[in-house]
Amino acid sequence: MYECPNCGGNLKFDIPSQQMLCAYCESKFDPYTIKKETDTVDGDCFETNVFSCPQCGGEMISGDNDATSFCSYCGSANILSGRISREKRPGYIIPFQISKETCKKAYGRKMRKAFFVPKELKNPDFIDGFRGIYMPYWSYRISQKGTIVFRGKTEKRKGDYIYTDHYDLTGNLDAGYEGYSYDASSAFYDNISEALGPYDVDQRKEFTPAFLSGFYAETADVKPEVYSTDAEELATDVTFEKVKKEPVFRKHGIQECSSKKKTAAQLNTSCDGADSAMFPVWFMSYRNGDRIAYAAVNGQTGKVVADMPVDRKRFFASSLLLAIPLFFLLNLLITLRPMPLLACCALLASAAAYIYDRELAGILKQETNEEDRGFQMKNSKRKKPPKVTGRKHNTFGNILLVSLLICIIAMAAVASIGDIVIWIVAAVAMCIICVTGYKKYRKLKNLNCGFGFLFSAGAVAAGAVLRVVKPVSDLWYYGGAVLILLTIIFILSDLIRNYNRLAMRKLPQFDKKGGDDNA
Repeated sequence: MYECPNCGGNLKFDIPSQQMLCAYCESKFDPYTIKKETDTVDGDCFETNVFSCPQCGGEMISGDNDATSFCSYCGSANILSGRISREKRPGYIIPFQISKETCKKAYGRKMRKAFFVPKELKNPDFIDGFRGIYMPYWSYRISQKGTIVFRGKTEKRKGDYIYTDHYDLTGNLDAGYEGYSYDASSAFYDNISEALGPYDVDQRKEFTPAFLSGFYAETADVKPEVYSTDAEELATDVTFEKVKKEPVFRKHGIQECSSKKKTAAQLNTSCDGADSAMFPVWFMSYRNGDRIAYAAVNGQTGKVVADMPVDRKRFFASSLLLAIPLFFLLNLLITLRPMPLLACCALLASAAAYIYDRELAGILKQETNEEDRGFQMKNSKRKKPPKVTGRKHNTFGNILLVSLLICIIAMAAVASIGDIVIWIVAAVAMCIICVTGYKKYRKLKNLNCGFGFLFSAGAVAAGAVLRVVKPVSDLWYYGGAVLILLTIIFILSDLIRNYNRLAMRKLPQFDKKGGDDNA
């Protein structure tokens, strides 16, 4: 705790004034003039309180003595245990610019557009749970100096011939970048930290522990080498785009190298080091059973990033209201006979199974933290985990849009080209999805009937038998169509449930003393 020189009250950093403010006499002081005796013992370290969660083992540091009532990481309501610790000083800090009230308003604006989220996420009492946390970052310094050589090529036509000229384009480059930042905490998800950025490092200040008073902070446990290549690639892309715009290089058709690694080498890109820093984040967690959702607001710019689960009751009620007019509209535009109707349902079932397959693939990536390089480094023996590149999982809006488009396309296809081609497409798709997905989904725990697409495959197989046998009564075809549609409804229901699993995260269990494996 930092004491007020005038009255001895507790000083905390005041965001609007960017000064240390006394809660009792309202005196204000420059943060760099307020120090504790323990702050000056070692220039590279400072004394702080470490609060540990008894449930997940998560730790946060603060300059205050007050323990908190709940953990930001796992959402458990516990009195956090505290101890005194000496932590390594970061190089600089970006103080909070956005107040808690402004943070709550920014989050509220985002939630007003989220119609299907649970009502708890819009509750004012819940929103009041935002906590100011300084997250650790590595800020990289990149240099590009020396002679550069690129290939150029131009073509021109004369009569029946095309003449190609090849060039060696050379020049001297002197470029440098500062402030390319990546989070240095394995507890802070990479997809959240990347979405929160960028931070304006021009507003950075030299670190002093006084800035932490009234806030919490996470310590760095990810080595700077993990993201150095990412910073070099970013600098390479920016410089190459500028080089391409140079008149001489543009005139002679500068050619990009076959890989970013080669381009970086030709631009003499190198990382000269990384500075440790703390950036401001307003952080809040929402716990529902064994899952947790996070909301984060950039403490400098006010940018909001939030996990958005779906209220299933609200979703199905809205879907029912939408389905009734859509049914009558399609009924007026398209009329299908029993056999084509069965083929249309089979194609819809294969499409639903594919969407279901993609969603579970996204869950598998999230459950294993495959795309979080900081987490992989912390929990593996590799010094530098490989960079993961790939498509992101489907968002909730994309799922709804794709489903509607597939429904319309299926009906139009059946009406125009007949049902034989549709049956072939549906059967092949179902076989591929079932065969390739089985091993993948065995790795997922607590799926609760997560093999919903297998039920759909069985219904499609039964419909195919009807198509081959060709019973005389239309009731058989209508019965098969109803059976397939019921499996589609089951898939969609499980799709929403698993979307919530994808939109939320499993409870964290940190590899720190005091963590409870049954959290």
